[in-house]
Amino acid sequence: MPENIVTAEKLQERLVANKFNAWMGLRILKLDEETIEIGMTWREEMISNPQARITHGGILGALVDVAGDFMVAAKFGTPAPTIDMRVDYHKVAGPGDLKAIGRIIRVGGTFSTAEAQVFDAEGGLIASGRGLYFTGALKK
Repeated sequence: MPENIVTAEKLQERLVANKFNAWMGLRILKLDEETIEIGMTWREEMISNPQARITHGGILGALVDVAGDFMVAAKFGTPAPTIDMRVDYHKVAGPGDLKAIGRIIRVGGTFSTAEAQVFDAEGGLIASGRGLYFTGALKK
């Protein structure tokens, strides 16, 4: 797999340049050749059901997408458009910060595939998924 061409610091700048990502309180916790770890600061506005106080599935899906996309960005220098994405929900996420770990599955000439897992503060698997990203127009 090609080495990372962008530092965690540069990726963090790009990450929060997106106002939605900044609103989610996303921050890069760790970046190496194989994985990226992104933390998310939980907010009350992320609740989908006020009685149950569970985090909206769209927030979890966005976290899966960002973790996969920003691991791709580490390899190509910039995030890539998401072409397709699948998310599996394993258990509900109550109030509390979350962490996503993204990995690249395949770097291709036109499309690249990445996966991500989302964990709660206790290390429980909340959601996982895989995305296909259009990397054909990006430089390697």
